[in-house]
Parts: sequence; C-alpha cells; structure tokens
Amino acid sequence: MRLARPSVALITNLLTALVACGSPPAANHPAPDATAPPAPASSSAPGTPSAMPSATARAASPPAAGRACGELDCRAFDTARQAFEQVLTSAPRVIAMGEAHAQKAAPGVESATSRFARELLPALAPRTKGIVIELLAPDRRCEQHEEQAVAERTKPVTEPQRETNQSDFVALGFAAKKLGIRAEPLIPTCDELKTVLHADNDVGALLELIANITVRETFDFLDHQNPEAALAIYGGLLHNDVTPKPGQEAWSFGPRIRDHAHGSYVELDLIVPELIRNEPPWTELPWFSHYDRTSAAGQTLLYRTAPASFVLIFPRSEATATPKANP
Repeated sequence: MRLARPSVALITNLLTALVACGSPPAANHPAPDATAPPAPASSSAPGTPSAMPSATARAASPPAAGRACGELDCRAFDTARQAFEQVLTSAPRVIAMGEAHAQKAAPGVESATSRFARELLPALAPRTKGIVIELLAPDRRCEQHEEQAVAERTKPVTEPQRETNQSDFVALGFAAKKLGIRAEPLIPTCDELKTVLHADNDVGALLELIANITVRETFDFLDHQNPEAALAIYGGLLHNDVTPKPGQEAWSFGPRIRDHAHGSYVELDLIVPELIRNEPPWTELPWFSHYDRTSAAGQTLLYRTAPASFVLIFPRSEATATPKANP
C-alpha cells in the first residue's frame, strides 16, 4: 500500500538509551533467561483477557465478539482493546502492526502509535517477548555523512510527516520495555546504507532495506526464542502486507515472515479515522467502500480482509467527532 512511508529516525541518544536500558548488549536475541524479571501484571478489568492467548488456544478460536456491522466480517466494539483482543484469539507467533503515518496537514489528533502504546500494547504482555519497531538506528561505526545523506535524500518522503512521528516510535519502545517486552530498532549495516545511497531509486531501496532488516531480526527471534514466545512488529502499513501489490513485493516482509513462522502470522493495520480521505490511495484499500464514518461514531471497527489480515479503525476523537458523510 502506498500510504506507508519509512520513518527515517536517526535519534542516536534516545535509541542508545532504548536499546541499552535493561537490555543485554548482544545484537542477537538471547535465549530465554530464567533470571529475567517477570513481566508486569496486566491492569485489565476482571473478565477481560490480560494477555495474548497461549499457543494451545490456536486450535479453536472463540466465536467473534463485538457487533456485526457489515461486510468483510465487520465487527464493532466499544473499545479498541476489545477489538485488538479479538485479533489475538488465534495466538499468532508474530503479529505485525502497520499504521498510516500521521501527516503534518492532518488534524491534530492522537497518532496511531500513541494509541497503540497506551491502549493496545498491554494486551501483548506477558507472552510477547519482543517488538521490532521501524526506527532506523545505523551502526555508530558508519560514517556520519552516510546517515545525513540518507536522511537528506528521503526528505521528500519524510517531510510531509508529523514532526512527532519519530518520537512516538521511540516512546513506544520505552512503553514496551516497561511491560517486559524487549524493544528492537532496525539496525542497518554500513554497507546497507551505502547501497541505499547508490541506488537509482533511493526511496524504493530504503523501503526494501526496512523490510529486509525486519525479516533478519524476526528470523533471529523465531530461531532462538521458545516457540511459545511471541513477537510484535510495528511500522508502516506497506511492509506487513501478506499479499503485496505487484511491483511492491520487495517492500513487504509479510510473506517471508509468515512462511518462517509456519503460518502463525497476523497482519493488522491501524487506522486513525481523521486521516481517511476520499482519494487514492485510500479509495484503493479493500475496506474503504464498506466504511461509513457516520455510523461508526464512538466505536472501534474491525474488518477482516483475509483469513489472517485485519484492519482496526479507531473511534473518532471527541474533539472531531461531528459525523460527516461517507469519505
């Protein structure tokens, strides 16, 4: 999907603190450590699932919760947390979240990243042991001008984005660590950065690099962690596609990670309704023609666009909740 754009974040000091704080120095995911502190207990209300189901729950998922709201198996929920927990009923080994990045020209509403960190992330603990976040953190041994050159050449992509997008991603990493979830940025090698700089299509090369590093870090997690341990991925909604558009296959990690996880993979797109516009590429999305913002006031909508592919549309913010015509 063309909505997603790379979050080129070269915030060295913050990322150093994020990776180092309470984490082993090794780049690879360590084997489970019996001495590691337990994950914090969930603060969910009684009767509300407090964590991702165990792998034993995969065989038989409970009937869909929420209220029927139309085609694409649409379900309406009172809260985003309830909708998210419905997505987790299959207990996927990997759940890959993709967002439409907030834009400068968009209304000043809370970003999908911030909403995810505050409302949904706690549902992943304690089974989820790691989260890969779409934050580029180049090796410090790389020449500084390479980092600056990549940032400069991708400005046409990143400039329209809201200035707080990168800091929201960093805040998500710290929120994950508080829940006992190891947060990992994307760490390209110096040679990989040079490849982007020398590519004819540098933006396309960067999108491919983001997907490839995510695959590398995810494979490392799946190959070294206990099979019951789950992994989350958070980034743009282009990269998590299980069925990418023709010509965009190299930009998506979905098929590769799904296969390596033996099919235990769920794709979830997170949408802030105030960002939706009646124009491409929004109109090309499979759920667009089924979405009616007038009837969705105050509700979280969950669409299933494929057996393991979902779209969660947050409720409109109170400040902008005046119903309008279908986008």
